[in-house]
Amino acid sequence: MLLTVFAFVVASAGPATRALAQGTQRVGLVVKFSDGSVFTDCIDYTGPGMTGEDVLDQSGLSLVKDFSYGGLGAAICKIEHDGCNYPRQHCFCQCSGNGPCKYWAYFYLNQQEGVWVYSGMGASGHTVQAGDVEGWAWGNGEVGGSDVEPPLISFEELCPAPTATPDPSPPVVEFEADPGSIASGQCSTVRWSVKNAGIVTLNGAGVLPEDARYVCPEETQTFELIVLNAAGEYSYELTIEVAQPTATPPPTATPTAAPSSTPGVTSASPPSPTSTGISVEPASSPSAPPTPRPTVVAMARTATPSIASEEETDVAEPGDVAGVEATNTATVLSDPAHQETVGMDRILLLLGVGAGTLGFGTLAFIAITVLLVLIYVRARAQF
Repeated sequence: MLLTVFAFVVASAGPATRALAQGTQRVGLVVKFSDGSVFTDCIDYTGPGMTGEDVLDQSGLSLVKDFSYGGLGAAICKIEHDGCNYPRQHCFCQCSGNGPCKYWAYFYLNQQEGVWVYSGMGASGHTVQAGDVEGWAWGNGEVGGSDVEPPLISFEELCPAPTATPDPSPPVVEFEADPGSIASGQCSTVRWSVKNAGIVTLNGAGVLPEDARYVCPEETQTFELIVLNAAGEYSYELTIEVAQPTATPPPTATPTAAPSSTPGVTSASPPSPTSTGISVEPASSPSAPPTPRPTVVAMARTATPSIASEEETDVAEPGDVAGVEATNTATVLSDPAHQETVGMDRILLLLGVGAGTLGFGTLAFIAITVLLVLIYVRARAQF
C-alpha cells in the first residue's frame, strides 16, 4: 500500500522550470492545508510540456522533495508546515503501520463537470494546458483516492480576465511664473502642477509633480519642465523676461525766451525782497587818551656882542638892540651847523607830534625827551 501511495505523489525529477509571462495563458492552483486554510494562485503558462510540479514550483510555496525514487520522479514530502521533514524523516512518515495514511494528494479539475479528479500518476507525469486548474490537499488517503479534496474553485475565479488598461492620457500641466517680467535685481516665483505624471524634471533636475521655486535671474532665462508618463515624454517651456537698466541721458538746457512786452500791459516785476535785519552799532574801541603836544619854546640864539670900543657908549639904544638881534638871528640861520641842528629838531618834533596823535605814547615821549635834551645842549653851547 505504501508503494501505491508513492505513485500518487511522485513528481518529475530535476530542477523546476520557471514560467515566463504569456499574457492570458495561465494555470490555476488550489492548495488546502491540514488546518483548513487554502492557498490559491494563478501561474503563467510556460508552454507545452509544463507539468503539475512546474505549477507547484512557480507558486513560491516552501517545498520538500525526495528524489530517491529514480524514474518515478520526486515525491512531494512537505508543503509549508504540513508533511514530513525529509531526509531526517521518511518522505511518507505518516503512512507507516496500520493507521491512516496522511500525505499530499494531487488533483486536477474537470471543468466541464466541475469536479476534482484524483491523479493516478505523479505530478511529474501530468502535463497541463493553459486554462487548467491544479489542486493539492493534505489528509488521509488510500489507494486510488483521498478523504480530502481542495475546495472547488473555477479557473475564472482563480485567474480573472485582466481589466483592459485604458489608453494612457497625456499629463495635465500648469506651468507659470509670477511675475513673468522683472527688472534686473528682482525675483520671481516659478510654479507647476502636473497631473497624470510619472517623472517630472525642471531644467534637468528631478522635482515633485507639484512644487515651486523662487528664482532671481540676472538676465532673461527659460525654464523647461519635462514630464514622462505612460503616454510619452512632454516638454513645457516658460521664459522670465529680465529688463536691464538703461543709462539716463543728461538733461538738455532749453533757453527761455525773454518775455515780450505787450502794448498797454505793464508787467509788474516782482518786488525785491526786503531784508529785515537788526542793525548793530559797532562797538567803539577805547582809545588812548590824547597825548598832549609838547610846547616848543623857541629860543633865539643871541650872538655874543663884540666888545665895543671905548668910545662907544655902554648903553645901547632900543633900536640898536633890535638891530643887533636881527643881525644875530640872520647870522645863526646862515650858519650851516645851525641849519643842521634845526632840521633835526624839526624831525624830532614832527615825530613826537605824529606819535602822540596816533596814540603811540611811548614813542612820543622818547622823541620829545630827545628834543628837549638837544635844545638844552644847544642852549648850553651858546651860553
